[in-house]
Amino acid sequence: MRTEGAQYVLDSSALIALVRRERGWEKVDAALDRSVICAVNLAESLTKLVHKGGDPRLTAGLLRGLELEVLPFDEELAWASRDLCALAWTHGISFADRACMALARHLRLHALTGDAKWKELDVGIQVKLFREAKRP
Repeated sequence: MRTEGAQYVLDSSALIALVRRERGWEKVDAALDRSVICAVNLAESLTKLVHKGGDPRLTAGLLRGLELEVLPFDEELAWASRDLCALAWTHGISFADRACMALARHLRLHALTGDAKWKELDVGIQVKLFREAKRP
């Protein structure tokens, strides 16, 4: 399942930041050729980009054009993510975020995210932020 040379599993925030040129997108762009994404995160990214006004066909074409390797969220990952379930109600971590974490842990890759609260979680993954948290 692992792509040779991959170092990162992108979460949805990373892909969205790249496409929308949001703060930190340059770090995502620099890591893109060493990254993979879970199909769940691709679907979430597509949904959010369309919701923010993107044309569905153009957005899909743009994401396909990135030639990012998309890995399935299969039965093996579903079982491997069982200990992440509690994050939904204890920390408000979405299913897509837990899918990214499960894939990163399974492949022993870094999770690349813009969500600073991931750094506080003890779930057996290395978290790399592509942007620093906003200051209050």
